[in-house]
Amino acid sequence: NAPDAHVVVRSSDNVEFRLHKKNLECTTGAFPPAGTPVHTDEIVRLTESAATLEILFQFIYPRRIPSLESLDFDSLLPLAEAAEKYEV
Repeated sequence: NAPDAHVVVRSSDNVEFRLHKKNLECTTGAFPPAGTPVHTDEIVRLTESAATLEILFQFIYPRRIPSLESLDFDSLLPLAEAAEKYEV
């Protein structure tokens, strides 16, 4: 959650994430979705949960890749689906 972010994303369970549009463009193939607002007062609503997006968004910033070893299958499956959907 960056205070100087360009994109505000809301999860299916109403948690907001503030992200840099340039990071999204450089590290994903399908995010931000077409028609993403350019003003931070507009919100991009996604169908994924906050838990899934929290892990997914860790892969788009230049930092240490999070370990997925402790995730159970029920957490890994939606993460894998989101990674494929947004081409992360």
